[in-house]
Amino acid sequence: MNIKRKIIGILVCFLMLATVPLAAGMAVESESNDAQTTDVGRTIIRGFVFNYRPSGFGHKFFALRVHFVEITGTTRTTGVITMKPVTVGREANIGFNYCGPFGMFGYMFGSTFKGGVEY
Repeated sequence: MNIKRKIIGILVCFLMLATVPLAAGMAVESESNDAQTTDVGRTIIRGFVFNYRPSGFGHKFFALRVHFVEITGTTRTTGVITMKPVTVGREANIGFNYCGPFGMFGYMFGSTFKGGVEY
């Protein structure tokens, strides 16, 4: 009789462990805190960046602390990106990019890019 209780207890523990991933998967975030971006319009960026480099059709860098304003035909989105890798579109040659020694650390002062920000 004692062995049957132990076996039933072990089976109940296994069933409880099997339901943990199901309960964890049910947690759905109702709204995202990230800003929605598009590929149309202009983006103005200012702030400190690390490892700024042109790449394919855009530019990539690691944002230490960057403030961006994304302007499209109908909306204007602003936000702050801190400590994340960022990809932006082609540069529109407006504004100023200052790359520090060896292009590792720099400051963007009102740099304008085509398209949106992806982070």
